[in-house]
Amino acid sequence: MGKDMKFLNNDECKKLFTGREIYVFGAGAFGEIFHKKLGDDITVCAFIDNHRSGQGNYLCGKEIISLEQYKLRRTKDQPIVVSAYRHAADISNQLENEGLVSGEDFFIWDNMCIFHADEITKRYINFMSDIWKNKKRQSDRIILIPFDSHHDQLTVLNAYCSNYLAEKYDASIYGYCRFGVPAKNSSPVVLDVYRSFNMVSNIDSSLTKEQQKESENILAALWKNLYTWEDYKNITVYGICFGTTIIRDFLRENIPDYDLRSDRMHSFLKATVDTIVFWYHYIQEHDIVTVLLADGVCWEGYIRDIAVTKGIPVYVQEAMTKAYLDYHAKAPFLYFKEMWKTLTPEEQQYGMDWAKEHIDKRIRGDVEEVGLLDKKHYSFAEKATEERVLEDDEKIKIVICPHIFEEDSYFYGDQIFDNSYMSWLCHLGELSEKTPNYHWYLKVHPYARRRDVIIMENFVKHYPKIRLLPLHISPIQLKKEGVRFALTVHGTIGHEYPAIGIQVINAAVNPHSAYDFTWNPTTKEEYDDLIMNLDKLEFKDDREGLYQFYCMHYLFYDYEYIPFKKMFFENPLLPMEREQLEVYGKDEGTWKYEEYMKEWTKEKHDRLWGELESIFRKMDEWRPDVFYRRTSES
Repeated sequence: MGKDMKFLNNDECKKLFTGREIYVFGAGAFGEIFHKKLGDDITVCAFIDNHRSGQGNYLCGKEIISLEQYKLRRTKDQPIVVSAYRHAADISNQLENEGLVSGEDFFIWDNMCIFHADEITKRYINFMSDIWKNKKRQSDRIILIPFDSHHDQLTVLNAYCSNYLAEKYDASIYGYCRFGVPAKNSSPVVLDVYRSFNMVSNIDSSLTKEQQKESENILAALWKNLYTWEDYKNITVYGICFGTTIIRDFLRENIPDYDLRSDRMHSFLKATVDTIVFWYHYIQEHDIVTVLLADGVCWEGYIRDIAVTKGIPVYVQEAMTKAYLDYHAKAPFLYFKEMWKTLTPEEQQYGMDWAKEHIDKRIRGDVEEVGLLDKKHYSFAEKATEERVLEDDEKIKIVICPHIFEEDSYFYGDQIFDNSYMSWLCHLGELSEKTPNYHWYLKVHPYARRRDVIIMENFVKHYPKIRLLPLHISPIQLKKEGVRFALTVHGTIGHEYPAIGIQVINAAVNPHSAYDFTWNPTTKEEYDDLIMNLDKLEFKDDREGLYQFYCMHYLFYDYEYIPFKKMFFENPLLPMEREQLEVYGKDEGTWKYEEYMKEWTKEKHDRLWGELESIFRKMDEWRPDVFYRRTSES
């Protein structure tokens, strides 16, 4: 990014643009954040996006358009503010190539100091350099670590884990840019942070001419056979089945349409094959001894599956676990019945009493065991509306409860419908056309993100037999108005809705698979047989199984086998991600560096360094069938 770029923080944006109309380039998370922070002070005409325009999509109530549309609409005094920090360099170049001038026609929003260092970051860089300068190594062996142009405390985990592994294997540390962002887009400020704990540089993932030709040939061979989600699930390159990873990656970042042979799908697949070709050759041609991942899923899955196939150890830092092909939460809940038997009679009785009390509290709106991000809009805490929302007749009423597309869509593993939320939804859409004796409804997830509402609105337009319910509606009200069945892939409604008498039908391996209080078909045929014969189903009422699952899941089993957040940080806010911080009214930013420097001590550092061997051994030894008991400190 050139030195002449004009960077603005929030106050500077307000001062410069109050009373003016602007366009925001970037219709992702940070475009939304920009609008939330400044939308009351600045008039945003529309969002510009290179990939999400042209579909009638909106963000924060504003249309998403292309750069070409902006050029046709804008007046002289309607500048662009670039909010997409990961791609800011490419976008700036794109705008300059269109003849737009930085500081006049467009500006870079940099309230988080991604492109210019504040005093806290400068001190943090010196602080980290002092800690890690004696661990610097130069070697042909390589440790790969995740890099994101972002200020967060993954830098701490990266520093400890990568330097431990570098010392163990006598290796150098190199970064890969997450989400396939070109290395040239790397924030120079964040790059200096990573260099302060001995990362040499980010890897340039540009293809050579030979690799580009190879990628084109692979794409051409794949494309001619891709017509269904099942075809996508079976995509194999270099003998590795990347299909599920491709679906996860696509659904996490894109707004799916209903033509799997569209230009959009072809463009996405081209970028995907480019990624696979580059990393396959890079890993094959270099001595990679270990790979560290951030969250280990979606785009990172390409590197993960190539490395695992080559026998290279791969670890996920945000969960402190070892990765494997098609990595997901390895389903310890499938062994909950066996683990239950190891509890004493007194523990079992206590657990059952605890579960009864807490399930009752949960369906009355208590959010004690609800995930942090769901607390604000927990469905059972919603008040009933004065007016009826469902048809008042005797037809069978079904509510579809989709998942959040912003999250990984393969959280618990194999799904009946091609490991694709969209395949599942589209199948239900087709069934809705064949069941005139049913009423079909769709309940958007209570913590729907920026794309989810768009995806669901598009879905009900495509399948008009399915009616979209109000965004915040209580399951209690739905039950009272006649809902008898709810459909999910693997959601928590599986242990919530049965408690109020709604039958739940899953479409994947899920936390409740070992018990009999939900329906768990294993094939498309079995699934369809259930849906088409709902009037003949005998209702499940396995209350004992529900209580047993609930106390195992929330009381006894310890999902944080390695309590790394408490090990590395005293302030509980430091390991939190952006959306978690929002619950506490906090933004991400360099303040985390300041707080970490305050709590760091040499004694704590030496203790952590000494525990790393044990941490990695525990990751290697973890098994889903072992009962890791929650302690009083967990």
